Amino acid sequence: MRTYSTDSAKAVSRLLALTMIVDGHLAPSELKAMRASGSIPAHAALSEDAFDDVVQELCEDLLASAARRCSAEVEIDSRLLDALLGEVQDPALRVSVMKTMLDIVHADSVLDARETLLIQRAFKAWSVERLRAA
Repeated sequence: MRTYSTDSAKAVSRLLALTMIVDGHLAPSELKAMRASGSIPAHAALSEDAFDDVVQELCEDLLASAARRCSAEVEIDSRLLDALLGEVQDPALRVSVMKTMLDIVHADSVLDARETLLIQRAFKAWSVERLRAA
């Protein structure tokens, strides 16, 4: 999996892209919700073309690291997910990303179990980091 600079627009975009595809498909309503959210600060936002590139890179990386390629689903290792979440460190940026992630998962009016697990993992990872810093 590629690594991105901490708190970079690419690191943020990859988490948002993962939120969109974790349920197995990218719904147009999710993309629209991300754009309408307005939660992501300008310094952490990418152009549409650059976001598309991050989505493609994420899909390529997930397929390359897939443990169960013959199944219809790609499993994401919890350590990998924690590493992706760890690329966003700024507390205010984390709040913005979480709000946008929640907007995305609620956009299609279907809360998939995989979306729920992703949100729970982000809350847990980012809460533990906040507690360690205190």
